Amino acid sequence: MSENFTAAARELGVSRVAVSRQIAELEQALGMRLFIRNHRHVTLTRSGEVFAKTVNPALQAIADAMNQQRANTSKMRVTITVTSAFATYWLMPRLVDFGAKHPEIEVNLVASDRNLDLASEGIDIAVRYGPTKPEGPGWVPIMQEEIFPVFAPGYEARTELMSASDLLKERLLYLSGTYRPEAGWPYWFRHHGLAPPEARAGIQMNTYINMLQAAIEGQGIALAGHPLVDSFLDTRALSRMEHVAPLKRDWYFLFVSEDSDAACVFRDWVEAKFATQRATFM
Repeated sequence: MSENFTAAARELGVSRVAVSRQIAELEQALGMRLFIRNHRHVTLTRSGEVFAKTVNPALQAIADAMNQQRANTSKMRVTITVTSAFATYWLMPRLVDFGAKHPEIEVNLVASDRNLDLASEGIDIAVRYGPTKPEGPGWVPIMQEEIFPVFAPGYEARTELMSASDLLKERLLYLSGTYRPEAGWPYWFRHHGLAPPEARAGIQMNTYINMLQAAIEGQGIALAGHPLVDSFLDTRALSRMEHVAPLKRDWYFLFVSEDSDAACVFRDWVEAKFATQRATFM
């Protein structure tokens, strides 16, 4: 026990007056003096020494329990990074299920369209989308995307939407910006042996989220696919052209830090969700 109330106050982060008042109240409650107060320091009385030997082990046990609880809490926190589209359309609608099954795990979601440095950012789980597996250990493929034309029930079609050529006459939603060519309509039309229409006849969108939202609102037909649109297909907010074969695209890859028990639990949950989707839609 500190021999100076000022030093004790500094350790506790309170004022010296507050420490002195608490000691005085404790002495009054016990009916005995615990300290001999001198000008620059204090010393324990005989009764104070006996009291300290009795309560110190209990105080240490409380401190140890609090430290252990903090350690356990930090182990049950998982930091996840995914793209904004994946977070919006796949992860967020399903997180309530994870929370119900694992309420002890705190999820810290970092939605970013940049490839973050996983180590420096303290990332436990990452989902990335691309044609090849990201560099470094720990990455596993979990699903290959398939894209196809989707439209809302409120979209006013100009054709029967029975063939790829019908789309040459429809209002199309285009992705602009840094997306790979395979995500766009020109590539899709050429894959089906057709000359693509001019993009200016449709609507240009610079993000996947904006494009899909425009499709949901019936503004045109978008190229999208599993797994991001599965929930919209399930609720019939969007429909697909059943007679047009989907086009296989890039892969979703999953990274997991094996040092985190919570991350391993989250990985098992993600893989189970993807397995269910593959069985339902693929």
